Amino acid sequence: MKFANYLTEESLLKALDKMQWHDLTPVQEQVIPRWMKPMNIVVQAKTGSGKTGAYLLPVLERINWEENAPQCLILVPTRELAKQVKADVEGLGKYKRIKCVALIGKEPMAFQIQDMKQKCHVAVGTPGRILEHLHLGNIALHALRDVILDEADEMCRMGFFDTVTTILSQLPKPNHTCLCSATLSEDVERLCQQYASPYEKVIVDQDLWKGQIQSKAYLIQEAEKPDFLWRLLLHEADAATIIFCNTRNTCEQLYRYLQVRIEALSLLHGALDQQAREQELDRFRYGKTQVLIASDIAARGLDLPQVKTIINYDLPNENERFIHRAGRSARYLHEGRVISLIAPAEKQRKAELEAYCQCAMAVADPDVIRSQIDNEYTRCQLYGKRKEQAGKTAAFRDDTLRLYIHGGKNKKIRAKDIVGALCQIDGVSFDDIGVIQIQDWGSYVEIYHDKGHEVVEKLNQVTIKNYHLKVEISKKQ
Repeated sequence: MKFANYLTEESLLKALDKMQWHDLTPVQEQVIPRWMKPMNIVVQAKTGSGKTGAYLLPVLERINWEENAPQCLILVPTRELAKQVKADVEGLGKYKRIKCVALIGKEPMAFQIQDMKQKCHVAVGTPGRILEHLHLGNIALHALRDVILDEADEMCRMGFFDTVTTILSQLPKPNHTCLCSATLSEDVERLCQQYASPYEKVIVDQDLWKGQIQSKAYLIQEAEKPDFLWRLLLHEADAATIIFCNTRNTCEQLYRYLQVRIEALSLLHGALDQQAREQELDRFRYGKTQVLIASDIAARGLDLPQVKTIINYDLPNENERFIHRAGRSARYLHEGRVISLIAPAEKQRKAELEAYCQCAMAVADPDVIRSQIDNEYTRCQLYGKRKEQAGKTAAFRDDTLRLYIHGGKNKKIRAKDIVGALCQIDGVSFDDIGVIQIQDWGSYVEIYHDKGHEVVEKLNQVTIKNYHLKVEISKKQ
C-alpha cells in the first residue's frame, strides 16, 4: 500500500519521497486510515514497526499552517525520544513548513517559551516539563486537536502516571487521543478508559522472534566477561553494536576497559548531562563510533536503524527490558541478533526470560570466542566494519539551505519582514521559503529548491525592515 492512498497533502508526499518512505508498514496500514478520521485509538505494536510515522502523518495532514498555536501535543518518556520525534515532525513536515518545539527538562525554559510565542504547530515533550509549562500558562490550548502518548507503558513504569493524568485532565475536550504502547499494562488500560474512551484498539504482531531476531547465549564466569566481550566483538565484527549493562557503574567500568582497545566507542547513561548524552548518541547514530555501551536509557524509543547486534552484558532485571533491548535491532522488518553473556548464577533468570518471551536462547560454545585471536589484523577487520551514516536530514540537503540573519527580536524583526525581503529577490517565491525562527539576536530561515546560495548573496544587498543585516549560511543545517 502506498502513502498516496491515504494522504492528499502534496508537501507530505514530497517529503516522504525524499526520505524514501514508499510503502506502509503493517502498523501504518492499520493506524493511518483510522487516525485520519480521526478517532481515539490505542496502538500496541513492537518497537521499530513504524508507529511514529503512523500517528504523525495523519496529524501533519490536517494541521492548519495558518494557526500559530499548537494543534498537537505529544508526550514521551525521555528527552532523547522527544528530540527524535521533533526531528521526525520537521522531516516529514519539511515542505509544509511545520514548526515543532521540544519541551524537555535540563534545557532553559526561556528558549522554549520563546519558541512557543512564535508559530508552533506541534509540541512534543516529557511529562514533567510539559506540566510545568501548563501550570505557568505557557502552552496555548485553544487550537489543540490531537493528543498522543508515545511509549505510554514506559511513562507509567517510570512513575509518570500521576503527572500524565494531571496533564490530560487539563487539556480541552473533545480532542482526539492516540496511545502507543508496546505492552498494555494495567496503568495504560486505566489511561485508555479514562481519557481515550471510546477507542479502537489496534494490535499488530508482537513476536520479534519469528525469524527476525536470532538469540544466543554464552555461559561464562562473571570475572571473565570483560575480556570475553572484547573477543566477542572481534569474532562477531559488526558496523554498529549496542552493549547493555544494568548499572551506570558497570557502563563506566566497561567503557574504561574497552576505551584502550577501540576508539570508536560511545557511552550513554542517565548520569551524563543532557549535552553529553546527545553528543554520544549522535556520534553513534551517524557512525562516528561503532560500539555504544548503554544503560536501559537506550532501550526504548530510539530509532537506530543501522544496529544489527545487541549484546546483553548483564541480563535485565525486568522481563520487558529484554524485549525492548532486542528491539533496538531488527528495525523496520530487518534482521537482528541478540547475544547474552550469562554467569552461572543467572541460569534461572535465563529460563524466566525464555518463558516470558517464548523464545530460546541457543547456548553457544564459549571456547570458540576464547580462542579468538586478538592482533592488529583482527582489530582492523573489526574497525573496518564501521560505516558513517548520513542521517534523516541528509535527504533534504540537496535542495535545502538554512541561513542565519544577524538580526532578530532585538531589531523587532518578524517572520513576515523576512518573507517580504525574500520575495523582493527575483526568482524567489513563497514556496521557496521554509521554516523561519526568530530569536533574540538572530533569525534562521530555510530556503528550498537549491536557491539558498543565491539568496545569501542577494539578501545581503537588500534591507529587512530598513536594516542592512549580514546574512550567512548557518552552521546548523
